[in-house]
Parts: sequence; C-alpha cells; structure tokens
Amino acid sequence: MGEKRLELPVRFFRIGRLYGPGMPDLGPEGMQEKVLENRLSRVGLVSVHCWNLGEEDGPYPIDGDSRCPGVAADWVPEAHGIIRERIRPVLDAARGAEMAVFHLAQSGYASKHPQYEAIAADPELREPAAPEMAGCVRPRSYREKWADQYGPGFPGPVWVTHGDNFDIASAVRPLDSEAVVVNGWQLNGLCRRMDIDMLIYVGFMADLCLVNISGAFREMSNRFGYRCAVLRDCTTAYEYEDTWERREMTRAAIRQVETDGGYSAASEDMIAALEDLR
Repeated sequence: MGEKRLELPVRFFRIGRLYGPGMPDLGPEGMQEKVLENRLSRVGLVSVHCWNLGEEDGPYPIDGDSRCPGVAADWVPEAHGIIRERIRPVLDAARGAEMAVFHLAQSGYASKHPQYEAIAADPELREPAAPEMAGCVRPRSYREKWADQYGPGFPGPVWVTHGDNFDIASAVRPLDSEAVVVNGWQLNGLCRRMDIDMLIYVGFMADLCLVNISGAFREMSNRFGYRCAVLRDCTTAYEYEDTWERREMTRAAIRQVETDGGYSAASEDMIAALEDLR
C-alpha cells in the first residue's frame, strides 16, 4: 500500500481585479472550491488557544447552561460547545489516522506540559533575538487601555490572575506525544524536522489569535510559506448585539483567511477525509 494521502475539500475567495477597474479583468470574482491533496505525513493539525476558561477546573467557572447572547463574552460558552462537538471529533480523527497534532498555547500555561519544556530548551527552536525598537515617547499603559476596553475594575489577564488553574481545555489536552508550542519559530522548526508543509487550524478567537498570533495562520502562511486552512465551524469570533444573529464577525474572519491566500473547510469533511485513511 502506498503512503496515505489526505484529500480535503476546501474553499477560497478569488479577487478578479485587485487594483481597481483600470486593471484587466482576470476572471470572475467570488468563492472557489478545490481539493487540497497532500501526503498525510506532511500535514499537521494545529489547535490554537483552546482554553479551559469557564470550565469547572478553570478560571471563572460557569454553569453549563449559562449564555449571554449578543454580548461579546458569550464566546466562552459558545467555545465550550465547539470544543466538545467539533474540535474534539476532529482531534480524535487526526489521532486515529496518526496525523501530527500541535497545540499552540499561551506562555502562561505552556510550561505545565513537559513536552513544551523540552521544546523551549531546544537551542535550534529558539527564535533569534530581535533588535530593540524604541516606541512611543509617552506609551499608553496597559491599565489605561484595559480601563477603556473592559472597565476600570478589570482585574487583569486571566493567565496572570488565574495562573494556577489556567490551561488547555480538558477535552482537547495534548497527549504526551503531541507538541506544545508558543510561537511560529518553534512550530516551523518542528514542521521542518517532520517534513510538514501544510497546516489545518482550529481554535479561538477567529478574529484574533487564530489568525494573528505568532504561529497562527498569517505568520505560518505569509512568513514561512505553509499552505494553511481553517476549519470554519471549529472557531468563533467575538460577536456583538448587532452581529450576533448572522455571526457576522466570525464569517468576516473566515472570509479574511479565504481571501488572504488561505483556505477554509468543514469539520465533517476533515473527519471524513481522515476516516478514509484509517
């Protein structure tokens, strides 16, 4: 039997005239579909910031039925359902097919996992120090920024206020064999060692960490050149009173990925593709 090959149906958005009406029409603009094909051994699943926030063993535990629709904080119970019903089945399918799995974590809890300690100590996976850059002559303090964003009583980041029990969500905690990383330099270094050139992303938030932090979609796609896809039903963005009904912020975040050289796919297609390889 030949090497296993993953065949994943994806979609992406094509812009017909990037520079305006004076540019020649390159073809119809809109959503496109294709099948991404690759050796399974060259594909990795990346779980981004799947926190235990709101869980019984995590910071600020909530009742299982608590919701606050139309308020940005409702991403927490929304994420609980996505982790249980979408991400965990994808993770199980990936593990069953022996696909590489990476956990992109926050530095405040990564060290709770021994596999991260080994990665952090590896000199080949240390990002070169960047030259220091002078910032604003009178920089805005975090406290001032937080007071505007969250109110004057905001206690601080959860990884500071709840460092003792802040961790990866229990349903998707890493196996001992799965890497825990905190930046793109570490992820890229591991992928090069493993001959991986394609990454599939799940996790949170769709409009923030999933695309913007080091090791997430934009850096791995644009800086390091990986083919990257996001499972669009395995994430959510902050939604507000005027965006809640149609999940407009989540849809916009996915569209950005689809327009910025990446792809999106459905979790059921990912699971089906992996189960065909077992």
